[in-house]
Amino acid sequence: MTLVGITVASALAMTLYPVLAAQLGLTDAQAGFLIGASIHDVAQAIGGGFSFSAPAGEVATIVKLTRVALLAPMLMLVGLWLARSKDDAAGKTRIPLRLPWFILGFLAIAAINSLVAIPKPVTDGAATAAQALLLLAIVATAMKARLHLLLDQGWRSFAPIIVATVTSFLLSLGAALLL
Repeated sequence: MTLVGITVASALAMTLYPVLAAQLGLTDAQAGFLIGASIHDVAQAIGGGFSFSAPAGEVATIVKLTRVALLAPMLMLVGLWLARSKDDAAGKTRIPLRLPWFILGFLAIAAINSLVAIPKPVTDGAATAAQALLLLAIVATAMKARLHLLLDQGWRSFAPIIVATVTSFLLSLGAALLL
């Protein structure tokens, strides 16, 4: 149910947020930040950014991937906090550090790009591959979504996702306007 709700909310946001950003007169950087920071799904955040403009898409990509990358340290901190509360009764608990491969890949590519000039044919090929993979990700997300679950569960089940989506949008818009 949650995945279907997030998929629907992200699809609507990917469609509406670039239009709202244009209506509000946001710059590419502001629109990219708003879209990357507020849309839940990675592929749709990137797609929404690039539907505004190429520079906004680049900003949305960096913001969204940074947001995703920060999930791992946050989860580790929460895990340590929860384990610490259990340490009083059961002794020490050890939580292994495991980062997803895409976060390590993102950090490695960002570091390489910062240190070395990458040839234009390589960056052009990577951009084409990224667009193709983004399209595949959006299609795969749509294929796995079972929208009938929303109808079966009713709108009240979807309310927390609506609240989270609107809150994320408003906070991101406030931050984008400060840029």
